[in-house]
Amino acid sequence: MISTKAYSLFLVSLALTTSWLSLAAPVFTIKISNNLAPGSNPISISCISPQKDIWSAVVSQGQSSEFGFDTNRSVKWTCDISSGARKSSFVIFDLNRDKSRCRSDGFCLWQINPDGLYLYVASIQKYQKQFNW
Repeated sequence: MISTKAYSLFLVSLALTTSWLSLAAPVFTIKISNNLAPGSNPISISCISPQKDIWSAVVSQGQSSEFGFDTNRSVKWTCDISSGARKSSFVIFDLNRDKSRCRSDGFCLWQINPDGLYLYVASIQKYQKQFNW
């Protein structure tokens, strides 16, 4: 049987842990897939947040790459994406715009297709074109 003192310490510990967890910022993961035609040049991706956090990758056709972050640190990510002669800049994540569009587990799934960038919109459970390429 647990003593009253031990039980009280357990309750205080539980309250502190719960308070700390509720202060934690949401965590998001951006996953970018290359759906260009077979034989296409790889996609070069270079992303930056206003806080100067940086992520980059080279993604071959049929492959994907991802990065994660919490919104205490970064709430917006802009990416320069290029493949061959194509090059454009996109806001790949904006907390105000995307927090309700990404999946509930925090994954924001992007596909780069020949005609544009598509985001998997959780509320309609399908990819929807967001940007022309």
